[in-house]
Amino acid sequence: MGEIKGIIPMDIGLAEKAKTAANACIDRLKERYQVREVYLCGSLTGEGPFHARSDIDLVVEGLAPKDYIEALCELWSLLPEGLELDLIRIENAPLGLIRRIRGEGKMPGDPKEAIKIEIQNELQNLERLAKEVKSYLAKAPPDPGYLEISGVGKLIHDFYNGIEQIFERVAVRIDDDLPQGSHWHTDLLHRMEMAWGEKRPAVLNHSFALELQKYLRFRHLFRHSYGYELLWEEIQPLAKRLSGILKEIRQQLQQFLAKL
Repeated sequence: MGEIKGIIPMDIGLAEKAKTAANACIDRLKERYQVREVYLCGSLTGEGPFHARSDIDLVVEGLAPKDYIEALCELWSLLPEGLELDLIRIENAPLGLIRRIRGEGKMPGDPKEAIKIEIQNELQNLERLAKEVKSYLAKAPPDPGYLEISGVGKLIHDFYNGIEQIFERVAVRIDDDLPQGSHWHTDLLHRMEMAWGEKRPAVLNHSFALELQKYLRFRHLFRHSYGYELLWEEIQPLAKRLSGILKEIRQQLQQFLAKL
């Protein structure tokens, strides 16, 4: 069987480097910051496939908020090239993650069962973001200021990030394949419109994928613009539509999982 174009295979050497780096980061947190506990989670613990865009996920208990940025910088200095780190204070961790790291729940080994849990967890994050935006719009002034516009823009940015994380989970767990290259974000969205051989049906319909493309493009704009360059007239339509987008993606994901 030929190699599938775009596949990002598991890198055994990178996985071993990641485990070594994770242990070094755990030791540094305990020795320098006297934290109570550090939990390794994510793909390095077998919760999901480890691949070339996987990172090190650490949940730390007992790290003072004032020390967080300093600790994050120090840990990143311990990482080999090609690896990234997510450091989560347990106070900010999702309840499902806390339960897993404390042994109260385990990610299923069956990829189709695991993806259901991961999608549900991410939908909860999206719901929180949409709720924050809706709450702001209910009392927003006619001409919001720079800080308010930037804040709403960040929520919309994070909302699409959450959607894309769902798509990444599908690509890794079900497709065994991730797009690569400079346009991989766009390619991943297009991928979700299509069935992937016999492994899965399409995740989205075409019309909804076109609507999501607006949020994908806005995320790029947000990342590459100064906050003072953003206009309320650009952001407001996206913000108003956010609750509807959440409802639609929930419905389409439910249909996808039912077929899966």
